Amino acid sequence: MRVCNTATLLPLLWLCAVLSLSACGPSKPEPTPTVTHHTKPEQITPTVLLEKPVDQTTDTPEKITIAILLPLSGPESVTGKALLKSATMALFDAYDPRLILLPIDTKADVETAARAAQQAVDAGASVILGPLLSANVRAAGAIAVSHGIPLVGFSNDSSAAAPGQFIMGFMPESEVKRVVDYARKLGRRNFAALIPDGRYGNKVNVAYGEAVSDSGGSVVAIESYPRVAAALFDPVKRLANYDNRKNARLAEIRYLKSLGDDVTDELASALEKNETLGDLPYDTVLLPEGGALLQTLAPLLPFYEIDPNKIKLLGTGLWNDPDLLREPPLQGAIFAAPQPEAPTAFMKRYRETYEATPPRIATLAYDAVSLVALMAREDANTVQELRFSQASFTRINGFAGVDGLFRFLPDGTVERMLSVLEINSKGFVVADPAPSGFPQFGYALRQ
Repeated sequence: MRVCNTATLLPLLWLCAVLSLSACGPSKPEPTPTVTHHTKPEQITPTVLLEKPVDQTTDTPEKITIAILLPLSGPESVTGKALLKSATMALFDAYDPRLILLPIDTKADVETAARAAQQAVDAGASVILGPLLSANVRAAGAIAVSHGIPLVGFSNDSSAAAPGQFIMGFMPESEVKRVVDYARKLGRRNFAALIPDGRYGNKVNVAYGEAVSDSGGSVVAIESYPRVAAALFDPVKRLANYDNRKNARLAEIRYLKSLGDDVTDELASALEKNETLGDLPYDTVLLPEGGALLQTLAPLLPFYEIDPNKIKLLGTGLWNDPDLLREPPLQGAIFAAPQPEAPTAFMKRYRETYEATPPRIATLAYDAVSLVALMAREDANTVQELRFSQASFTRINGFAGVDGLFRFLPDGTVERMLSVLEINSKGFVVADPAPSGFPQFGYALRQ
C-alpha cells in the first residue's frame, strides 16, 4: 500500500507531509475494525466496508491504482486537502499492499478535471474517486466512463450522476423526503417553506413538493429569497402574512374599544400586547439553509410572529453544524442526517491525527476508499474489470460505512438510510433512528 504522487500533482511541502505520515505511522494498524455495523438489518444485510485487513500471508503482486481527483489548489483547496487526508486514513486502515492512491489536482476547474481524469486513465487507474464539484464530476465522468472505468464523485447533485458515474454526496432530495415523512408521522399536515434561489433551492423545492404530496400533506405557502442577508426580511414577512395579521389586530382593537364596556376594554388591552391576530395556515416550515445565513434567517421567524413553539421547523443536511446548537429559534427543530455516533468518532480521530478540524464531508472520501478496498479484497481471483463492475457497485444490499448504510442505484445516484436529528442546546438528539436495513425497493425506486 502506498500513496503515489508527483511534484506536478501537489505542492512539494504538502507532498512531504503526506509521505511523512506514511513513514511515521505504525507498521500495521490495530486489529479493531474502524467501521462496524452494530444492528442486524430487518430484510437484507449491507456489506461492512472495513471489517478486516487483507491476509498478509498471501502473495499479492497485483497492484490496484485508485485515482482520487480533488481541488488541491485553488478556491476549494482546503476542502480538497482535507478529503485527501481522509482518503489516506482509509488507505492505512485497509492495510492492503496492492492499493496505490494517486492524487491528482483538479483546481476546481472543469477543463482541468477532464484532463485529470485522462491522466488517471493513462496511469492505469482501476477506479476514479472524485471530483468534488458537480460540473467537474460530469467532465471527469465523461472521460472515465468512455474508458470503462467507474467513477465515484463527491457531489450531492443528482444531475451529475449516470450509469457508471456515481455520486456519494448527501443528496438534498433524500434528506427532504426523510424529514417530511417524519413530520407527517408527528401529525403535521400543512407545510410551508423558505427556499433559497439557485440550483440547490430549485432541487429542494421540487423534492419538497413531491415528498409532501406523497405523504398525504399539503404545501400551502412557499417564499423564495436571494442568498443575501439584507434581502431576507421581506420573504419572511410575506410568509408570516405579517402586515395583514397586524392590520387585523389593530382593527379588532378599535372594534372592541368602540363597544365601550369593561369586558371588551380588557380584551382590547390583551390584544395590544400582541403583534398580530390570527393563526397561520401551516404547522411546518422548511428552511434549507445553513451557516451564517441560517443564523440570520432563523431569528426573523419569531420576529414576524412565526412561533417555533407552535410551528415545527425542518432542515436539510446543511444543519449538521454544531454552531447551530446555540440558536434559540432552532431548539426542537429537526433535520435528516446520518446517525451521529460514527461520524463524530471519525471527526475526533481526524482531529487527533492531523490536529485540524475536517469539513463534515470528509467522511465521503473515507467511505469511498474503504469501498474500493472492500471490492479489491472480496475475491483475489476476480479480474479488475469484473471486480469494479456496475453490478459490484449497485448490489441491492448496499454497504455500511462511517455515514451509515448506503447503496448506489443504477442511475448513479446514492440512496442512504438517514436518521432524524433534533437540535438541542446540548447536542444533536436522535429523534428517529436510521432504518437498520434497506426496504426491498427503497425510496428512490418506490418513487
